[in-house]
Amino acid sequence: MRSLRPPQVLLFGAMLAIALVIALFPYFPRQLGVSEGDVASREIRSPRDATFESETLTDQARESLANAVADVLVPDLNVAPDQLVELDQIIVSIGQVRESVSLDQPSKRQELLRIVDRDSTDTILALPDDRWQRVVVEAGQVLGGALAGPIAPGGVEAARDGLLQQVSPDLSAAEAKLVADLLRPYVVPTLVIDEDATEQARAVARESVEPQLQTVFHNQLIVSKGERFDATAVEMLEEVGLLSPRIEMENVLSVTLIAVLAATVLALYLWAFPVQAIESGRNLFLLAMIIALPVLLAKLHFSLVLPDESRRFVAYFLPLAAAPMLVATLLGARLGIVVGLIQAALLMFAVVSLPDLSLVETIEPVDTARVMLVYGFGAMIGVFAVRRAERTNQYAGAGILVGLVSGAVLLALWLLEPERGAFDVAWMAAAAATSGLGSGLLTAGGFVAVGSLLGVTTRVQLMELAQLNAPLLRRLQDEAPGTFHHSIIVGNLAERAADKIGADALLVRVGCYYHDLGKVAQPGFYIENQLAGDNPHDGMDPKESARIIARHVQAGLDLARRHGLPERVQEFIPQHHGTRLVAYFYRTASQQDPNVDASLFRYPGPKPQSRETAIVMLADSIEATARASEDRSAERTDAIVDEVVAERLAEGELEECDLTLREIRTVVESFKQTLRGIYHPRIAYPEPTAHERGLRLGRFRPGRRAPPPAFPDAPAPSRGGPPT
Repeated sequence: MRSLRPPQVLLFGAMLAIALVIALFPYFPRQLGVSEGDVASREIRSPRDATFESETLTDQARESLANAVADVLVPDLNVAPDQLVELDQIIVSIGQVRESVSLDQPSKRQELLRIVDRDSTDTILALPDDRWQRVVVEAGQVLGGALAGPIAPGGVEAARDGLLQQVSPDLSAAEAKLVADLLRPYVVPTLVIDEDATEQARAVARESVEPQLQTVFHNQLIVSKGERFDATAVEMLEEVGLLSPRIEMENVLSVTLIAVLAATVLALYLWAFPVQAIESGRNLFLLAMIIALPVLLAKLHFSLVLPDESRRFVAYFLPLAAAPMLVATLLGARLGIVVGLIQAALLMFAVVSLPDLSLVETIEPVDTARVMLVYGFGAMIGVFAVRRAERTNQYAGAGILVGLVSGAVLLALWLLEPERGAFDVAWMAAAAATSGLGSGLLTAGGFVAVGSLLGVTTRVQLMELAQLNAPLLRRLQDEAPGTFHHSIIVGNLAERAADKIGADALLVRVGCYYHDLGKVAQPGFYIENQLAGDNPHDGMDPKESARIIARHVQAGLDLARRHGLPERVQEFIPQHHGTRLVAYFYRTASQQDPNVDASLFRYPGPKPQSRETAIVMLADSIEATARASEDRSAERTDAIVDEVVAERLAEGELEECDLTLREIRTVVESFKQTLRGIYHPRIAYPEPTAHERGLRLGRFRPGRRAPPPAFPDAPAPSRGGPPT
């Protein structure tokens, strides 16, 4: 298998690096904000120097100056008349009680207590009428005088306390105190606040305040752990970039370095361990997308659900094992493992790079470890489970395994946490089941579509092509039965050998079934289909016969392309002959002309490019040689295998494939064992006895006449072995 050329390696590395930079770019859809009154989860210091106009400090200064502006007061001309009217009404009520003849003294006192206090009641009832009238007149004069001056809202108590000094000295002390007590409730502010004028004055005061500058220095403590955020601290966090989504060059550089490292590792891996299906630029791009898109999805998802303060384990619901499982299914388990490991590392980096903007909720180290271990172990077991999957139910089983492993990892880390809840187990089980089954379903549903885009032959396709009732195989069986039988035997030989060296045994078997497909074009020209009659090559020019024989390669390719056989299956048609000679007719021609041009008798090639096609070349030649041999003993069969393999090595037909000498030895031993089973010795049966023949004809059944033979002219049974 050819390695990627350096330009292809660079192209893949560049595409993957760009895709990973986009996937991990430090932009996050959710910023965890801080509100005034929240408690800081850690000590927070400024990451930079900053000087800014502080709206908070400016507002505080403006409000302080505005509050210092006194209210604008204006006189209310209705206050004095209204209060005098109310005083008159009370005095009338008191007079009615004093003059009542139906009430005794205790009853009058009781009625007055509803109007005035107890001290005033005793004085009112004790005063004669003339002194009461004098008190009434004095009360009106004093109240009018008190309300004639300005009384501010804050000066009411002082005005009330000064009433006693305004009473005429002609009244006794008790009468003066009665006047003051009666008037006290009716002394109210005569000045009211002019709201418009006051607000205008305060607005002028606010406008006179200059914007307040705030300076924050690098590493300055903004808030301590456990301290509540005030408005000033929230503003400082915003200004130094801890709350707003800013793209920092340090973060971009970090993402770029990680992306380049991951892309470099994968590109070097593909250079050292090439994968046949991804040699084209389109397929390299698709592989880069398969790797980068899950990382992008995970980063966006993690930024929305972490930190998991509610302990719902939502971060682990993603079916991220599907990507390495898909790669393993389509391109090989080794590449799937590498992709899974790199994906787990990138997911861990995505969690680490999440901005610590919560300041109230914190991503714990266990979250980082949990993400890497859950998705890393899940990917590994998923790759192992699907590496040879040939049926849809195997993908479901793989999903179950991924879920079980993910659940086990979640449980293991959960047991290490000091704070655990019993209901956590239900959420972990739901996360593991969703992730595992989702990965299995996505892999099962995606490998056909993605395999078609990549031009990769899936195992399900191979299983369908391996069915002996497939249209092309049915046609081969009907039109070239000898070739069909030969293909089945070669398939048995090659499949077991491929399995022993770890090659793709299913692909080998399918390749064997279709390797001689072109012989249906002219089946009679091939010895295995000449069941009776003359050989059409008799009397033909050896060159023409060689051209006809070699033509089945191109005919097979044309037929395979028309019926849409996968490329990897088509490769077996030309490569199983490589560039070998059509030996029989070349040797026949050489007998006629020793200087005959050998190139006229060669198959078009190419030589086998993979272990699978090389195994089929060897199996095809060995089966044909062993079938042609009259001596089928174990010793002769082993010698045929050794001779054919040595001949192919000497011809250089195995130079372009990656089949090692150790693997060739294993393949040789497998061929020998299989051929011994095919050409095992049989025991010759003796002829039937007369008694046995009689039983068959029914001669020994009493009272029954023997039936005539079904085939009167059939010969007697031979001494050969039993039919197989």
